Amino acid sequence: MSEEQQTADAFTAGPIWRDANVRSGPSLDSPVLELLLPDSQVSHRAVGWAYGDEVIEGTIVSNIWLLLAPGRWCSAVNFDQDTMAGIPREAERDVR
Repeated sequence: MSEEQQTADAFTAGPIWRDANVRSGPSLDSPVLELLLPDSQVSHRAVGWAYGDEVIEGTIVSNIWLLLAPGRWCSAVNFDQDTMAGIPREAERDVR
């Protein structure tokens, strides 16, 4: 995993659009803790993010992982990509 960067504040990640594994770290090698099923009525909040393993879902490719709670990570490919597009730039501004 590369150097971790996290936002100072929580942000809305929105609903997931596909089955999503919640893992203990931002890596595909990290144990799966929970499976989240798609539900457009449930909006998730992230308390931070980090660069981690690259995940490919169809044409979506991302190495950004969202920290949903301490020790609970989920790949950004599982969330609405319009919402995810602005996360890294905003998060980097908060960190610097």
